[in-house]
Amino acid sequence: MDKAAKWIFAGLALTLSGMAAAKEYPVDPKSGLIMAPGWEQVNYQCNACHTSSIIPQNPGNRKVWRETIQWMVDTQGLWDLSDTWDPVLDYLSTYYGEKEVDMSKFRRMPLPADQQPPLPQS
Repeated sequence: MDKAAKWIFAGLALTLSGMAAAKEYPVDPKSGLIMAPGWEQVNYQCNACHTSSIIPQNPGNRKVWRETIQWMVDTQGLWDLSDTWDPVLDYLSTYYGEKEVDMSKFRRMPLPADQQPPLPQS
């Protein structure tokens, strides 16, 4: 099996395992969150400042979620999660983790972050 085929197979396996995990739990009709262990804590903490619909729009691995939440603590007034860091990160990285890019919807792969234009400053 060549390298590209291995990457495709690995991505497919990861995507299918994530889909299987998500399908084991219902989705809360009010928040839209997957009702897996830890969802209530994420629901209460995240919805205190913004809608939970932003969560599936910004999937990431544990490191990405940690950095995103730390940015909220450092710049947006979010309280320190103290002893809830691990359960929140476990939930987010498990049920809203990285996804494969569906190339049937894109002409090319999205630009890496360091090649994207700067965000407008307010």
